Amino acid sequence: MVERQILEVFHQRKEEFLKNISGADKKEVVAELKRFLDWFEQWLHLEAEEQKEREPQAARPRALEEFLDEVLAETKRILAERRINITYTLPGQNLGAKESWKCVKVFGNSGIYYRIGRTRPRKGPYRGQDLLVIDLVMDGYKKKVFLPLLELKGEIEKRLGVELQRELPKVEATGKYRLKFFLPYDVVRRGDAALAARKFAHFIAVTKPLLNSLGVS
Repeated sequence: MVERQILEVFHQRKEEFLKNISGADKKEVVAELKRFLDWFEQWLHLEAEEQKEREPQAARPRALEEFLDEVLAETKRILAERRINITYTLPGQNLGAKESWKCVKVFGNSGIYYRIGRTRPRKGPYRGQDLLVIDLVMDGYKKKVFLPLLELKGEIEKRLGVELQRELPKVEATGKYRLKFFLPYDVVRRGDAALAARKFAHFIAVTKPLLNSLGVS
């Protein structure tokens, strides 16, 4: 690899070397040597430029909002094929500096909805990890929705192929009831919106009929 620092050092040393060669009998040698050194320096510059062009360009960091918008569009397309209509006109909720969400409405009941976003849990087995989280929000519906659905948690997990998480007891004590699962944040970094959309759509498709049976419509 030809670094700029090497080029600068070479140019400096070349000039010093030529100055140290003196005498009339050496003029022809100096001229020939200078032509060679100038040619070599030019070659180094060209090699440096070609090296720069050969280096892979770093991919532009994927904006989370752009990624989530793509996920939602694909999720809507997948569910439309299953005759499930969703809207995501609900504003994204910013829950602190480290969490951002996009909300998806499937039911007329606006208090029960799905979300997708980024999180970094402070406690639990995923503590400190950057994750993509997909969850079902049932805040305030403990007895009529959350607890009956919780009894079906094993069946839902079997159909989804993932383990569902619930909020910590102290969070649930404030009336916040959710079932969620995580995807590694690398899904966002590599721009795999299709994978996230399939997971999200499947989660909705599996849980929506169960919620309908509990009177959520």
